[in-house]
Amino acid sequence: MDLASVTSTDELIAYGPLLSDDGATWLGTAALVQAPDPDTAHAILAPDRYADIDVHDWRFGGRR
Repeated sequence: MDLASVTSTDELIAYGPLLSDDGATWLGTAALVQAPDPDTAHAILAPDRYADIDVHDWRFGGRR
């Protein structure tokens, strides 16, 4: 698993692969996590497995 640090399942809302339209190619991973700040959210995924990790500030109901 490529999750570097999840200390509680309460932090992890959803996690799974992003696949190509035909489902044959892994394009990346989506992780919805509850974190106190962007740096903590960024550290959830193992950085050595990804060329880039984007963090977006969301809350239930949409962007702030």
